[in-house]
Amino acid sequence: MQSMRRRVRLAPSLVVVSLAVLGLAGSLAGCQRKEAEVQAPELPVQTVSGFLEIAGVLDRRGEQGAVFEVSPETGDLVAFVFDPKSALGQRLLSQCVQNMPCLVEGVRARPLDSQAPATKVLGELGFSVSPSAWLGMIDAGDARVESALEEPEMQVKTRFGVVAVQEGDSSVVLNGQTVLSPQEESVRIVRNAPVGAEDVLLLQSGSGTACPALFQVLAVSAQGVQVSPKFGSCSDRVFAVVEDKPNMAPKLSIRMLGFAGPFEPEEEQRKAAQKLVEFVYQQGSLTRDGKPVTSQ
Repeated sequence: MQSMRRRVRLAPSLVVVSLAVLGLAGSLAGCQRKEAEVQAPELPVQTVSGFLEIAGVLDRRGEQGAVFEVSPETGDLVAFVFDPKSALGQRLLSQCVQNMPCLVEGVRARPLDSQAPATKVLGELGFSVSPSAWLGMIDAGDARVESALEEPEMQVKTRFGVVAVQEGDSSVVLNGQTVLSPQEESVRIVRNAPVGAEDVLLLQSGSGTACPALFQVLAVSAQGVQVSPKFGSCSDRVFAVVEDKPNMAPKLSIRMLGFAGPFEPEEEQRKAAQKLVEFVYQQGSLTRDGKPVTSQ
């Protein structure tokens, strides 16, 4: 996935990697540490102002979970192990949503040996990242789902020319030619990524509390331009990631929270915000749950 321009200050970001779902190939080597390190003093509390991509948190028996801190300076991975059944684990799971970025603050942890029972359980899964160190989570502060799109832009350069949103009427042009007619609401480009032979842009519109955000996909290729219907749950907490797997056509997965308007009961708003809504753009087709997306 291309690096994203963060909406919060840059700091170590955390990624919860799938333990029950992904089943990725590769070995989880871990950092070889001396037994004495298991008894090392607790690390000082650190505030994490980055993103957690939660793609599953449990091992196959539901006994262990792990959070991976990715340093933006070095790219090193540090595995923070936690018990999903503990009060900390339950709180983390209740405040974050699977497959969505989450911001977690105030993490406290201590070093673990790579042969400790918890790390052995996780190491048996054999997934594709190899931490440089293992840490056991002791505590963490509040966590909340955040958006992880790029900074909104009015103009971007693609492999096939310049796409620009016009001031005033929010029409969209490619190399000076109109590809999206004037819009009633302002439009911004919030994602620009190569997806196979296409450059795929995510356009965001919408405002206010009733429906903060709707989206359109604009795909540019050597064959021309395609623009999708508007889509979305109305939530503006969104994550768009390119998935390029062997023997499969690449795709852009656009994930967002569910949404219940401000006039709905608070319980309905809370339940909606714990659900994941996912749209997929792949080779000219935009789908939700495998069904084509039509105009709203």
